[in-house]
Amino acid sequence: MQKLGYPSRTMIVFAAALAMAVHGYVQPFGKEWLWLGYVGVLIVASGLVGWRTLQLSRARARSAAVLGALDAATLEIPVNLRTRMPLVLVIGDALAALFDRVPDEARLVFIGDGAIWLRVERAQDLPEVALAMRQWRDGQPPDGVVLSVAPALHVDADALAQRLRVARQARADAARLTGARLPAYVAVYQRLTRRASDAGAALQWHGVSTNAAPIDAQRFEAVIRHAEGDAVDHDHVARAAALASVIGWTQRVVFGTLTDPRQPATPWPLYGAGWIDCGPASDAGKPWEQEVQRQTCVAPARVDASPAPWPLPQPLIEALPRRRVASPRAAACGHALGIAALAAAVAFFGAGRHNADLIERVSADLTRYTQLTPDQDAARRDALKALVADRDELDRYARAGAPLRLSLGLYRGDRLLLPLNTAIASYQPPLPPPAVVTLDSMSLFDSGSARLKPGSTRELVAALDMIRAHHGKRILVAGHTDNAGSAAGNLALSNARAAALRDWLIEASGLPATQFAVQGYGDTRPIAGNDTEDGRAKNRRVEITLVPDTASRPD
Repeated sequence: MQKLGYPSRTMIVFAAALAMAVHGYVQPFGKEWLWLGYVGVLIVASGLVGWRTLQLSRARARSAAVLGALDAATLEIPVNLRTRMPLVLVIGDALAALFDRVPDEARLVFIGDGAIWLRVERAQDLPEVALAMRQWRDGQPPDGVVLSVAPALHVDADALAQRLRVARQARADAARLTGARLPAYVAVYQRLTRRASDAGAALQWHGVSTNAAPIDAQRFEAVIRHAEGDAVDHDHVARAAALASVIGWTQRVVFGTLTDPRQPATPWPLYGAGWIDCGPASDAGKPWEQEVQRQTCVAPARVDASPAPWPLPQPLIEALPRRRVASPRAAACGHALGIAALAAAVAFFGAGRHNADLIERVSADLTRYTQLTPDQDAARRDALKALVADRDELDRYARAGAPLRLSLGLYRGDRLLLPLNTAIASYQPPLPPPAVVTLDSMSLFDSGSARLKPGSTRELVAALDMIRAHHGKRILVAGHTDNAGSAAGNLALSNARAAALRDWLIEASGLPATQFAVQGYGDTRPIAGNDTEDGRAKNRRVEITLVPDTASRPD
């Protein structure tokens, strides 16, 4: 049967699509990051989907035998019940003896009273098996891990400590991979007396379990006192003494290794521990027996192995912390809502940032325009163009609606339209310069001469002020005469007087000669009749004209 489990890859694709939509429409980090953001999201999402696919495939491949045995053993158990029954992974020593009760050849699964026990032969496979169990149980991780410890199967305490460190690392990796806390238990199988226990009820677990870790060491003392209180004969007293010794040894050797803070893996979260007078054959050369001999100088007698199957530590998991069973689809919906809320928060953040940038930009354009004086007309025209562009942009938003990167209920650009229109309407172009300044030639030159009279510069002050006020314009200096004399002589005289006046203006204004042009018209352009003295006086003149530019006022 195909197990759906938590749709992790679908959630990755959903989050990536939402991130790309927010990044594309709202652009919370600016347009310059647009394509880089798209590429980054695609790379990350593809990598996560590929990594998760490989992870699940590897877990299913390594757990194929376990999954097959589970399907066969739970064929008649409804899926809803299967996800609610506690599922415990068993690692460590003597797993064959523990699962010898299973009728199938693999002997991997045992469905006991209220729990599914699953055998994990190698501790290194625990992370992949735990992940496969999460998929098999429709998104629910295993409920716990039991470490079986049979001290008599180890040559010395160092070899046992090494196996314990491997188990500790494997449980930490499994918890990380499944995202679950995975409560841990220790079951110690050790023959305590030479007298063989009767089958069934005669085998009794001595231990403690809780729904919160770690277990207080004082509770182990209570186990010892309880065993001593039940001692009614010599055999029970001997068993109680051996139990007290093996509990102390377990605390030092087993628990010390599993919870040592100096080890790199997460300490073993001990929710329960139990001891039973059952286990493999043992003699004086085994780790616990060697410690007893060092402390008492008495070598424990050799004992034979207990017949299989050995009892599973069912009493330990009776206090197993119960998880709230939730459908992985429901969990995915909750996570999707959380992702959507995060995307909405990023979108609101981006829209708020863009609105702040818009208001700051338009306000800066308004401030720059208002700080320019009328005599800075060129700079005012540039600032006015920026205001017109701002006004057109905001007007477009008012008519067609603001884009998503500015909207989401945060758009405030409409309040800037009135000050923009007011500022644009307030622009007044500077008054045009006088078209022509006419100077009387007789006040500047002697009759028939092109040399400026001494003191004639007073007549040129007005012309010089006009030129300085419009220093960027081109200047045409034109000479005119009356009709007295020859036409050729009058033309030459008008050219010479215009050139003399131009030279003086260049020197006085400091402007380059390229801004000046000289033109002599002689008597060809009279402004009055030459038949009277008054008319001829008006015709003898020099005209200074500013050539107008083609700049126009912005709309």
